[in-house]
Amino acid sequence: MRWTCDRLAVWLLIALTGVLFVLSPLPSAATGLKADTDVNETFATEAAPVSVLEGLIRNGTLYDALTAFDIPPAEILSLSRSFKPVFDFRCSRPKDYYEVSVDDQNLIQKFVYKTSPLDEYEAIKEGNGDYTVHKRKIVLDRRVIAKVFTIETSLYQAVADSGETQQVAGLIADIFAWDIDFYLYPRKGDQIAVVYERCYKDGEFVQYGDVLAARYVGKQKTFSAFLFHDGQFDGYYDETGQPLKKMFLRTPLKFGRMTSSYSIRRFHPVSKRYKPHTGIDYGAPTGTPIMATANGKVTFSGRKAGYGKLMIVKHPNGYQTYYGHCSRLLMKRGQMVEQGQVIARVGQTGVATGPHVHYEVRVGGKPIDPNKVKKSRGKPLKSELLASFTEVVNERLLLVDGLLKEQTSLVMLTRDH
Repeated sequence: MRWTCDRLAVWLLIALTGVLFVLSPLPSAATGLKADTDVNETFATEAAPVSVLEGLIRNGTLYDALTAFDIPPAEILSLSRSFKPVFDFRCSRPKDYYEVSVDDQNLIQKFVYKTSPLDEYEAIKEGNGDYTVHKRKIVLDRRVIAKVFTIETSLYQAVADSGETQQVAGLIADIFAWDIDFYLYPRKGDQIAVVYERCYKDGEFVQYGDVLAARYVGKQKTFSAFLFHDGQFDGYYDETGQPLKKMFLRTPLKFGRMTSSYSIRRFHPVSKRYKPHTGIDYGAPTGTPIMATANGKVTFSGRKAGYGKLMIVKHPNGYQTYYGHCSRLLMKRGQMVEQGQVIARVGQTGVATGPHVHYEVRVGGKPIDPNKVKKSRGKPLKSELLASFTEVVNERLLLVDGLLKEQTSLVMLTRDH
């Protein structure tokens, strides 16, 4: 019995020693490990390896490009669904850029897609496996350019001769579209001083910004335009604060040439007899954009006898405008259109000897000469804004008048934006 008790005591001592050994921390020097809490912290901060892959869309689709990197199809489809609110990959084009970050299982963690220098989209995977997608905000550097264009043959040629593109000519034509018919008015020697923005990204030019001021000095009259924010919208005004925008544009095309004027009695080139020509014809290449000259509602869009493909737009105060011989009609009956909106394309449908748009203006159903349409203006600036407007105008007038006087071809300024 005594032996049994002694043996039991020995076994208890051994068991207690084992428990103490289990509860004791392992020496870090022997194991090379920190305490349990440190080990957990090490695993929590260690990031999974990520590989970054990039490329350009070529002849295939984005799906083809990503599956070539062994990214699971389900992962690509999930990304595509998440992207749809901001961009549909079915609209992808060759040379679109993509950058995809994947983990060691080839699962997408981040995705960047660029369709142009100004259009960049980004998707980031969240903890629940969904993607947060947004369009990146692009910050541009803006430089202010001041130039004088001298017309020899046309506004477009004057701008091209200065080293700028047709876009600058278009901006100028848009600003003076209510006052100047650039098919008829310009004369050799007319000058235009323009202050405008060039926008850059990472040192490379990407687009034109706003025209800040412009002054057209013609043989008969001078026109001025100054960009000003009235508290709600940007708009162009003359030196006195009167808005340039009017009810009707002078022409439905930015560029082209007048081939036939309004006439009570004109020899028709096809029918070979004299008859009234109830509008103005503007010749331009097939496909040239045709703009609505005023706000209104489309009342007809289809084919009509000699007009070919025709669009009719109804405007306030009984006015209607006709756009005939179109190759394409971009608006349907019942749709509302805004002044300057592209509504059709130049063509040669119906009775026509060449591509052009036949432009008519009617009042109460009767055609009138489009050049004699009354150009009612909008509301002038409020009196409380005139002081700040005058300050802006005086500063820019000094610049444009100085350009015209000194015949300076280029002035480069910088501007914080």
